[in-house]
Amino acid sequence: MTTARQVRKLVRPLLERHADLTLVTGHMLWLTPVTHVTREIWIDRTSSALDFNPQWTLNPLFLPNVRAAAHAGFCWDFIRRPFEPSEAARGWCWDDPSMPEDLFASIERTLRFFRTLDTLQACRSFTEAHMDYTWGKDFFENLVFDIALGNLNLARCWWQKVEASPTFQYPHQEEPWRTWRLRIRSLREPLMDDDRAALATLLHRWERENVAGTKAEAIWQPSPFPLETMD
Repeated sequence: MTTARQVRKLVRPLLERHADLTLVTGHMLWLTPVTHVTREIWIDRTSSALDFNPQWTLNPLFLPNVRAAAHAGFCWDFIRRPFEPSEAARGWCWDDPSMPEDLFASIERTLRFFRTLDTLQACRSFTEAHMDYTWGKDFFENLVFDIALGNLNLARCWWQKVEASPTFQYPHQEEPWRTWRLRIRSLREPLMDDDRAALATLLHRWERENVAGTKAEAIWQPSPFPLETMD
């Protein structure tokens, strides 16, 4: 199984080369600054001590999901070896002498891609355009994203779907579902009143609560949502 010591040694040249890259845990690299969405590279373990599976992920921090910063994001993909077919997601072996050079080239490519996703809108547009699965695209998350982006008329359309959803109607008592449901419910009044300041306050509070006590807290930078900066 891949160890934190192996990862630290492997990625040291990348950290020296990129001042905006941080090793957050023994297996996770994050591109800074960290605002509303983390841009993460995972050097992920496998069941074999000889292999690992690097992947990238985008992880929104302001959604009503409790402890969002402690989990993988819903937009992700494997980091593949250069010039290999798209299906060749695996094949990273610690005992392969060409592995470090190939991994650095692939991570450099991922970092160039990450740097184009430097706004909340850019992250959301990429997710909507390139992710085929519905996880991360349901109307609960669309509701919150459109609020954050200032698309309140569209968010009110999503709210109709939210209110009619059996998932929302079910009286969850267990955490984290109870907190998630209460957070969603708290959006209704300010959304219907077009109260942008109150909506922004809610999203900032969720984001702050979601990162509290996690590895994200030390490098997270609170910043305005597009909701607050639109003319």
